[in-house]
Amino acid sequence: MQTSYRAAATALLLTATAGLAATGGAAQASGTHHTSARATQLTVTITSNGKGVKLSDSRIRPGNTTFEVVRGKHGGGLLQVLRLKKGYSLTDAFGDFAAAFPNNAPPDVAAVRRIDRKVVFYGGMEAVKGSHSQWAVNIDHRGKYYVVNLDKNTLTTFKAKGKNQKRSMPSADGRLNIAPGNVWKPGKHNAHKGWMNTTNRAAEPHFADVEHVKKGTTRKEVLDFFMNPTGPPTFIAKDGAAADTGVISPGHTFRWKYSLPKGTYFSACFWPSKVDGTPHAFMGMVDVFKLH
Repeated sequence: MQTSYRAAATALLLTATAGLAATGGAAQASGTHHTSARATQLTVTITSNGKGVKLSDSRIRPGNTTFEVVRGKHGGGLLQVLRLKKGYSLTDAFGDFAAAFPNNAPPDVAAVRRIDRKVVFYGGMEAVKGSHSQWAVNIDHRGKYYVVNLDKNTLTTFKAKGKNQKRSMPSADGRLNIAPGNVWKPGKHNAHKGWMNTTNRAAEPHFADVEHVKKGTTRKEVLDFFMNPTGPPTFIAKDGAAADTGVISPGHTFRWKYSLPKGTYFSACFWPSKVDGTPHAFMGMVDVFKLH
């Protein structure tokens, strides 16, 4: 299972990255930000390599934006896009993430709540060898954004400037939405590959950990394992097929490209609850659905 690994990587986010505000550097604008009020589509390429994080464009117009992650030499990791609300600095974020996700200690719930309120997450995808990961999201505010490699502890920035530009998003082939109360709402006829739509209508940030399970696996079986893990789970499919995303804040739609075998999958989120810090999956945020 990738669950523990990805949950830990996502939870760490900005911790241990103090002083990295300039690491990786922002690339020179490539001109793809356009000057007209309308554009068909905008794609920003994120390259992860041994030197850090590089962008094809460091200045764009607000609007729907597709991000494509390329894994360069000595690259890898999950690339997350986020911005900080006014009055909340990187130093503030470093301190809160360290308190919210301490090693071998309960989370500081007040820090979790500040992160939920002060950090706006726009999702992310992993840099995969031999493949390009893609997602699309509405870059809805002018200002500075951070692109953080959760596994390499490197980051860079880009700015959204000017008027909102009308740009398209890829059409969706499946749905894995999140309803109020931290409840998954998967589509009934999701394709096994294409673009998955994840709209967060809940009141807390979430991310998706999707894993292939054996035919007949039930939600109760997955939940029982999370509540009382005894060795490796027996319900995981032999192929180990899985997909995971970065964090998406409430009120945002995240459309991500995927390709998985047909079959049964579970979805789970391990972001900590703002109530008591318990990972959402351990509070029941798990569902089982099919990809056709």
